[in-house]
Amino acid sequence: MAIITALSMVVLLGCAAMVIDAGSIYFERTQLQTGADAAALAIAQNCAAGNCGDPNATATALAGQNNHTSSASGTATLDLAANTVTVNTGTLTAAGQHVLTNTFGAILGIPTSTVTARATASWGSPAAATVFPFTTPRCIYDQTPPGQVLWITTTSSCTDASGNVVPGGFGWLDQSSPCAAVVDLTAEVGSQPGKSGPPCNMSTIVNTTILIPVYAVASGQGTNATYSISGFAAFHVTDWSWPGSYTQSPSAACDKCTGIRGYFSQLVTLDSARHWSVTRLGGPALNASFVSLSQ
Repeated sequence: MAIITALSMVVLLGCAAMVIDAGSIYFERTQLQTGADAAALAIAQNCAAGNCGDPNATATALAGQNNHTSSASGTATLDLAANTVTVNTGTLTAAGQHVLTNTFGAILGIPTSTVTARATASWGSPAAATVFPFTTPRCIYDQTPPGQVLWITTTSSCTDASGNVVPGGFGWLDQSSPCAAVVDLTAEVGSQPGKSGPPCNMSTIVNTTILIPVYAVASGQGTNATYSISGFAAFHVTDWSWPGSYTQSPSAACDKCTGIRGYFSQLVTLDSARHWSVTRLGGPALNASFVSLSQ
């Protein structure tokens, strides 16, 4: 019996090593993966907002905050050309060792285990989207500080980078469906001049942030007018006005005008791009960016 018990103990301890140590490794890796995901998203958000900060410090901090021992290693690798960040996290003991000590593994000659995790996040600005059917000149966006409330109307104007005055800050676009226009940076979009207003339920749009296509060049006249869109800007709508639905708060800036009121605001969101009806990212970085885990 003693011999059988002794021989059985090897098997039993081996099973214990597999169950307990494997469970510890799985638990550790889950936490490291959570830390890697959180760090990758946080760094991508920072970069999308215009300041990546100290990526390695962010990776180390979030790796530790998501670990039960409050200690884990974290490194970040940025690819600003591709708008991606990759974070690698690993076990870090109080003594500074990058290994996890196994409880029973030493009996089988495996005293420690190396546990790591990896996550990649990306960010980007829209290149194609279905949006509220109007556009405004790029110079209005460029010359309006973030948060400054303004009316964008058919009589608005601005001066572009070449010194040319661009009249008419509010242009209706050809609709692909009621209250929507499909806009792609690779193609010009047509216009509907003289339109009173789209059949929109503005109560679902006012006091929300929308994407505005801003144009670099307008060509043609009347129904033959087209716009070359240079990007999409985030705009928070606070009021609207057009024939049949004039603003209830007339002012010197808008008294029976055609346009919308609001302000350009920084948008860095973890929402799915599809939630915003964005069909493709990769456009010029204005003030709207989408962040997601890509691996």
